[in-house]
Formats: sequence, C-alpha cells, structure tokens
Amino acid sequence: MNELPIRPANKNFTHSCLTFADFYAGIGGFRLGLEQIGWQCVFSNENNPDCVKTYNHNFHESIKPQDVEALIPSLLPDFEVFCGGFPCQPFSRAGQQKGWQDSRGLAIQEILRICHEKKPKVIFLENVSNIVRLNQGQILKDILIQLKEINYLAFYAVIDSKYFQIPQSRPRFFLLAFRKDLGIKNFQFPQPCHAEVGIEKIIVPGDYSIPISEKWQQYIDYYAGRITAEQLSFQLPKTRISIERASVNVDYDNCIYQMRSSGIRAISIQKPFPTFAVSVSGGGAMIPVYSKERRHLSLLEIKRLMGFPDDYYFPVSRTAAIKQLSNAVCPPVIKHIGINITKSLN
Repeated sequence: MNELPIRPANKNFTHSCLTFADFYAGIGGFRLGLEQIGWQCVFSNENNPDCVKTYNHNFHESIKPQDVEALIPSLLPDFEVFCGGFPCQPFSRAGQQKGWQDSRGLAIQEILRICHEKKPKVIFLENVSNIVRLNQGQILKDILIQLKEINYLAFYAVIDSKYFQIPQSRPRFFLLAFRKDLGIKNFQFPQPCHAEVGIEKIIVPGDYSIPISEKWQQYIDYYAGRITAEQLSFQLPKTRISIERASVNVDYDNCIYQMRSSGIRAISIQKPFPTFAVSVSGGGAMIPVYSKERRHLSLLEIKRLMGFPDDYYFPVSRTAAIKQLSNAVCPPVIKHIGINITKSLN
C-alpha cells in the first residue's frame, strides 16, 4: 500500500506566537485554523481511535486515544490557550438534550479542572448553538458562573460559517474566557466578512466516486414529477412522500437533496448547505445527493463543505471519514476567531 504524503508540521513559529493545547481534538479543525495564523500546538488529546488515526497522519503526531478524565494536569506541558470542541450530544437538538444529566455533559468539569491548575491565558470552546437556549439558558449560566469562580471572564457568540467563505450554514456556539489578571474587559468576535456562497462553489463535475442506489434514481424522478408514487418499485416511507423543505424556485433536477430523520430537503446549489450531519449508522444513505449528476457528494466535496483543505487525508474508511467531517469544526471560522484573540492579547 503506497503511503500518501503527510501534511508537514507547522514550522513557521515565532517567539510572539501563542501556544495552545488541542483537547477533544477530533480530526484537528481547531489546529488547522490556528496553525494558519502561526500558533503552536504543544499538546493534543482525543479518545476516538479512528479520529486519532486521522489526526496523527495529518499532523505527523503519534498520540494515543485517551479520555480527558485520565489526564493529570501537572504532567501536561504549559500552554497559553486551552482549545476544545467538547461533546455536543448532551446539548444538541438532534439528541435527548439531557445537559448535565448526560455523562458527556460533564466534560465542562474536566475543562475547568485542567484550566484551574494550568491557568492558561485563554479558554477557547466550541459547541452547538442550542447550548445557549437549553434549560432556559441555565446550562450556559452555570458555565459562566463556574468560569468566574476560577477567575476567568467569559464572552460568547453564535457564529455561522456561511459568512467565512464556507458554502454551509453551520451556526456554532463559541466561548472565549480570559484570565482576569490580564485585564481584558471585552472581546470582539469576528463579524461576517464575506457574502455567503452557494454549494456550487465546491462541486467537482463528474465525480461519481459515491454512486446512488436504484431507489435514489427513482426518488429523483419522483420529486421532479416524472413518475408517480404508484410507479415506484417500493413503498414510500411516510417521511419521503413529499419534500419537507425546499429552496425558493429550486430546480429539482439540479439541486442537493439532504436526508434527515424528519424527511427530505431540496437545496438550491446557489444557496449554502444547511448544517451538514450524517446518521450514526453512516453508509451512503445520509450522504447528500447531487441530482444533476445522480450521485452522492464526494469525500472531496464534503471536505470543501466543511472548510478542510483538499489534501487532508483520511486513513480510515470513507464512512468513518464522512462521519468525522460531520462532527468537525470549520477551520476558517477558528482562524478568524484566533486572529481576534491575538489582537486582544497584544
């Protein structure tokens, strides 16, 4: 098996760059964005073995899967910024929204435990936007109070990736907490800096690497009105009898079909894609379909949809790679927030 080239480590560090630790690292969305602006990663942690494979290959690392709970702060290197996209399942509308009642929701306690001892200048966190509203906002209030108790002043915002040249509307919660002795009284999150772009920007014509099933061939004809339900070779599920939501004046023969548990959505290629997600079961069923070419979006197109570079390599199955991307943070958004953090600290 031929080895693909490994992404080189960032060697363009300067004495003025910030050091950061990459917790809940996933496949490195934080690291990609922050290394682009000269920050230096001094520690990485992730507990998912498949994600670790991808992370190690692309950053030339050799970390082992490990739970954050097992980390001993005194044994960690010093770092100026704690980064982490902590588990979102307890707070996501796609889950049961149990918050603190879900054991994964206790990740915030591990973050506080490590930061209380290591005392980084900044705590930089990401999660789903629903965390702001969950339990009438009490979850967020609890986090802010606990950060204050360990002497951090926090700021937060919901930022949508579609304003940062990513053809996907992916609103995410970002929290920045500065150590109080730094005297930083306010923080300006990056403002929308680009007009939104459509999915057509990332389409690679003729990429049939993930073909659709015979059922989907019929679905496309059915939604375009060429055949009736009676002419289908299978029984229509209740959630697929009609399009759940469609872009205004969408062309059903040149659109992206998004599969959701609630139904099918038809998205114009001139519009940003809604938040990209796939089912836990993976496979081809949940990968968006490009109706013009009657195929699923390719792995390359999904990398672009998430703001990852074309040469980002996945040494795992295609199903695992797409699942990893669906759980990732968009590097261009992280980059812009990082720029503003650097300005604040300077």
